[in-house]
Amino acid sequence: MKYFRKLVAWASVITVLWISIPLESLAASSKTISSVTIYVGLEDLEEGKTLPSEVSFKKTEKSGNYVCSNNSMYEVTDLNWITSDNKEMVIGSKPKMKVTLRAIDSDEYAFKGGYNSGNVSIKGGDYVTSSRSRADTLSVTFTFNPLKGTYNSPESAYWGDSGIGDAEWSEGEYSSGAYDVYLYRGNTIIKKVESLKKTSYDFYPYMTKAGSYIFKVRTTPGTETEKKYGKKSEWTESDEAYLTEENVSDGSGQNGPWNSNSEVGWIRDGNTWYYKYPDGTYQKSWLNINNKWYMFNSNGMMVIGWKQSNDHWYYFNSNGALVTGWIVSGNNWYYFNANGPMATGWVKSNNRWYYLNPSAATGVEGAMETGWIISNNHWYYLNSSLDTGVEGSMHTGWRQINGNWYYFNANGSMATGGVFYNNKWYYTDFAGAMQSGWKQINENWYYFNSDGAMAVNTIINGFFINEDGTWYK
Repeated sequence: MKYFRKLVAWASVITVLWISIPLESLAASSKTISSVTIYVGLEDLEEGKTLPSEVSFKKTEKSGNYVCSNNSMYEVTDLNWITSDNKEMVIGSKPKMKVTLRAIDSDEYAFKGGYNSGNVSIKGGDYVTSSRSRADTLSVTFTFNPLKGTYNSPESAYWGDSGIGDAEWSEGEYSSGAYDVYLYRGNTIIKKVESLKKTSYDFYPYMTKAGSYIFKVRTTPGTETEKKYGKKSEWTESDEAYLTEENVSDGSGQNGPWNSNSEVGWIRDGNTWYYKYPDGTYQKSWLNINNKWYMFNSNGMMVIGWKQSNDHWYYFNSNGALVTGWIVSGNNWYYFNANGPMATGWVKSNNRWYYLNPSAATGVEGAMETGWIISNNHWYYLNSSLDTGVEGSMHTGWRQINGNWYYFNANGSMATGGVFYNNKWYYTDFAGAMQSGWKQINENWYYFNSDGAMAVNTIINGFFINEDGTWYK
């Protein structure tokens, strides 16, 4: 009997020691998941459409929209868009997503050490970053392959009223802004104009014989990047225009050099664009063409990319058009107001608030901030790229950050002191962290439960708390 009691005692000691071993120590004896492969696909996405819901993705098979692992050691559990899910996609778009992986058997497998592009492979996209929160959990951020597609055809093609041979057309939705235009007499091609960055062309110099003329126009990729992912559209054809013998052209103005008087409007010289007037002068400032703003420098060259003017920064896309709204440049997001200037400070977009670095003295001017910021002596929290929610947007309500709970008011400012939420009182210290347990506030003692809510009309550890939450001796 005495021997049996010793066995029972030793068994109890071993059990206590086993329970007290930290999970991380147990994970240390498990096999390391040394590399990760994730298969991703966005087969249902089309130009002009917004991103599909995360719940529509398949996590176990590679068909339709999917993010899966096809691995016996780990599986896909959660998906969250980082790119705004209400943003319309265009050819070349690379939507960004965060995927959470978990070890299928955490006793046998674990994520250990660092994970980067060397040991994380994205099949169907590109690796961005990763983070390991626990031994059984790894988060990976990636971008899908750029959206490919065929450009929409010009909506209409017609002969304009500016003179004989004035070919005009209306650009299709999500156009590249570049076009191929062919002139026909009967079934014969008379003139080809390719990668033209305007919506009209004067064919009259090439209409040297009487007959019926038409022209065909199609949208074509205008930049090297667009050529990688976009295909030329179908042709749009004009009506016939009959040219009589007495109205034929004498051929003057054909194939003139870019700086001659034979061509006006948009003129291309190599990779540089100019805008020329009939008197031979060139535009050298702002110009609105077809409801789009362009800028030309002092040499007449169309501006592309960043440009500072009158103490404001502007951005012009690869077609030279002024950009408004959100863009990503380098590793940062920027926002441009409706009239073009780059925004700084607080900006409201799609009913969400964002904060853009106001000065180069505090970082990259105009760059969208994430994480903690202080503004007008108040603290705010902006969703980081690895959080759920829209990247950079101001957070309101409760939020757990680095193990502490914080409350952000309706205006986004971090609360300190008493917080009244859902008919309960909470208390946050001077640093904003939610408190629990006994706290002395203004000479009175209060007790806050483990969820932060103030105790009322109850007894805590033998001490009575009244309806105001106050304990009296």
